[in-house]
Amino acid sequence: MRHTTRKMFSNRLSVAIKTAVGITAVGMLPNTYAQTGALEEVIVTAQKRAESLQDVPVAVTAFSADTIQEAGINDTTDLAIMTPSLNANANSSPFTTRMTIRGIGTAQADPALEPSVGLFVDGVFMGRSGLGTSDLTDIERIEVLQGPQGTLYGKNANAGAISVITKRPNMEEFEGYVEASVGDYSMGKLTATGSGPLGDTLAYRLSGNIHQRDGYYDNAGVDDLNDADDWNIQGKLLWEPTNQLSLLLSAAHVDRDTNCCAADSIQGDAVNQALINEGLSPDKNDPYDYDVATNFQDAFSMESDLVSLHVEYDLDWGSITSITAWNDYDYTSSVDADRSQLDQFFLHNEHNEGDSFSQELRLDSSLGDNIDYQLGLFYYDQTTQRGDGSPAPFIGEDFITIADQQGLPFPFPSISAIAQPGDYAAYKNTWENETIAVFGQATWHLGERWHLTGGLRWTDEQREAQLFSETFSTAPLAPAIAFMNFVSTPIDAKLDRSSDNVDWLAKVAYDIGDNSMVYASASTGSKSGNFNGVNGPPDEREYDDEDTDSYELGLKSTMLDSTLRLNAAAFYTKVSDYQYQDQLPAGIGTFVNTDGEVEVSGLDLQVDAVPLPNLTLTAGLLYMYDYEITEGLRDGQDLPFTAEYSGNLGATLVFPLADGGLYIRGDYIYMDDHATNGGNADGLEDKDFDDRELVNAKIGWRNDNWNISVWGKNLTDDEYAAQTVITQGFSGQTSYFLAPPRTYGATLRYDF
Repeated sequence: MRHTTRKMFSNRLSVAIKTAVGITAVGMLPNTYAQTGALEEVIVTAQKRAESLQDVPVAVTAFSADTIQEAGINDTTDLAIMTPSLNANANSSPFTTRMTIRGIGTAQADPALEPSVGLFVDGVFMGRSGLGTSDLTDIERIEVLQGPQGTLYGKNANAGAISVITKRPNMEEFEGYVEASVGDYSMGKLTATGSGPLGDTLAYRLSGNIHQRDGYYDNAGVDDLNDADDWNIQGKLLWEPTNQLSLLLSAAHVDRDTNCCAADSIQGDAVNQALINEGLSPDKNDPYDYDVATNFQDAFSMESDLVSLHVEYDLDWGSITSITAWNDYDYTSSVDADRSQLDQFFLHNEHNEGDSFSQELRLDSSLGDNIDYQLGLFYYDQTTQRGDGSPAPFIGEDFITIADQQGLPFPFPSISAIAQPGDYAAYKNTWENETIAVFGQATWHLGERWHLTGGLRWTDEQREAQLFSETFSTAPLAPAIAFMNFVSTPIDAKLDRSSDNVDWLAKVAYDIGDNSMVYASASTGSKSGNFNGVNGPPDEREYDDEDTDSYELGLKSTMLDSTLRLNAAAFYTKVSDYQYQDQLPAGIGTFVNTDGEVEVSGLDLQVDAVPLPNLTLTAGLLYMYDYEITEGLRDGQDLPFTAEYSGNLGATLVFPLADGGLYIRGDYIYMDDHATNGGNADGLEDKDFDDRELVNAKIGWRNDNWNISVWGKNLTDDEYAAQTVITQGFSGQTSYFLAPPRTYGATLRYDF
């Protein structure tokens, strides 16, 4: 019976995607107030074909469009908060966002380091995590796949994958919506979408979003920090000349202008005394009060463009899918690195840019009645650049005074011997990457209950790095030794490397009746090495490939007349030559480091229930039994940004009212104590550990056309640091990158 269901979804792949069949996750009332008293079926494409969530032997957390709207999931940070296994945080800029799944993942402050959590938008791989941190607009669903996905998704899915699927044009009728939100911190947000047919075989979809907000860090020096002035627009054209052929052309533009990502701080005694001497207020050294004072403006501005062509061709015996995509971006960032009104150290207009081209070709078919298979080819060409040769980090006028009082460990009376105001570093580092992969996966249905799956992927990657960095100093001992050389090691070299990897998947699933399944899987993943852009001489810049071995035992069950859904997975993952972003000893800048080995194991649990016809409940739990670095410089330490327990509880209650329904939603999110410092943990103190406990709520009324609501996030105003950093050696300053405080607002939406 379940095999028949699997075959039906496989054969209806294009139809299911085109018509968005039944993609409704629990936790959101349908477009009317009516309740069915049972859980809606969830259709996902986690295995690159449309299947019921309960038939997929993979740990997947799925969010439908309705759930995204009701829970107020606006970006990947919100998505991570609602997904116990997923963690996301950023420092210095949104483009360096760290994403981890089950503790595995990394930031990308050095563009040489690629993500371990693959981010895909409509099947297109986004080479940088920061390309997915802007507002989510016109989303059909989001799927978070936990654990290595190397066979179908490739080298950058060592920890898992986030698949964002946007809505397709409507071939049948004109439809769309307009949504407006206002909130505290002068927040204003407007989203609009329209879609409809342009003829019998042609349809369009156009959507856009504008988001503005004042900063929630009060700044006594320059502008308030962590504001937003963003907009994006997407356009789609769908042509279906025959029942077998579908062509979808998509284009998107994102524009961001913000002074993210700010941090509160604790300042050293020397800094506070210097502030007093200059007639300025000393820092209160309360790193959780969102009160800061800087003399230099943090800033981040970005533009990115994505164009893709998605072609589907249905054959009598299978289907062919082609995804062609081009992506281009550039951004600049400025950071007051000392977080004070003194002129010590700052990064000014660092320029970054990149582009990529990708082509994926897949064949999805069956052999007889018992074997389903996919075969694919993948090509990816990417260029990434950091810096343009212009001066970027600078030493300020107050640097020497503060550093001398702080007492840096150098064998001379004053740091002025190796540093002077106006010293800087200039760099232009470019990485080129060409990847070719061949992959395949097949499932053999042994009777009605047993299902065996095997997968294989071969990847060949060629890398080239052109690294240039120079420092300028007027200090007496420069160029023999200069402080700026500890921030950016001078280099002028062209380096190259090649690698090829074979990743595999083996999985067995057994159906327990018509509504339950158990499965066991073993898989591998790999992520190629590269060349460090910041630290070390040329012969020490290269770092090795990262390899992953993972084992999982899972259960998927629907019970009590589809009023209770229980999905659970026990997992063990070992990562060799684990790549991570470490901090330079000076406390300014980062470099790519590797640990010998990392091991994680635990239990991932998801429960959805409808105990009453008008009440839906969701619960998620990630229990990490072990998350330890087992070899290397940090041997014996726990993985940062990973807690023993992470979980969430959600409830939606609905009452009929007038010609619609009154709904109330509440979410409770918890993350146990965890290290918030990603560097070497030998010197971690209490300040480097935090937990989070959030309460979100929304109350509203809606019918088929109107939806009006008031909402609040972090209603208890929980103050927690998403990340801390190593204390700066020259100033004694420690940065606390705080999560947003309590926010509230109202939203009005009209669907037509």
